[in-house]
Amino acid sequence: MKKIFLVLIFSLSLFANENYKVSTKVEVYGLVLNKLSLNVEELEKMSYFKSGSTPVICMSGETKDNVESYEGVLLKDILDKAVVDITSKKDFNKIYIQVIASDGYDAIFSYNEVFNTKLGDNIIVFYKKNGEYLKDYQGKIALISIDDIRNGPRHIKWLEKIVVGKI
Repeated sequence: MKKIFLVLIFSLSLFANENYKVSTKVEVYGLVLNKLSLNVEELEKMSYFKSGSTPVICMSGETKDNVESYEGVLLKDILDKAVVDITSKKDFNKIYIQVIASDGYDAIFSYNEVFNTKLGDNIIVFYKKNGEYLKDYQGKIALISIDDIRNGPRHIKWLEKIVVGKI
């Protein structure tokens, strides 16, 4: 019995996701006037946001999780603190925000999507889920676009970078 248990533990460890590193801070850089490096304690000092109940739905339409609440800071509040460097009104349609996890997974938002639609009111950089701080395997800091119809693809675990760019 002991041998079976040890083999089972060893087998599970072979299939564990080792492609990530725990993200303990998020860097904000690119076309911003103020580069930022924010850990959980610094995020907690910013504008607090708490979501309501949210299902996490993958691209297939399958519900992967039902979350009671996310707690953190809106992406647009972080970008306001970093001050997006826009020199011309024409640039508003060319600015994008790339969010990148420590394992390389990423997602893109347009400037207008974040600042000029209701969607931007629910893109959250979170450090608490269901009232508890994120564990190491969840990355300490993450992001989700709550109002996406299928929000799983823009659920970024292990959030490490927010890069503002221009096409």
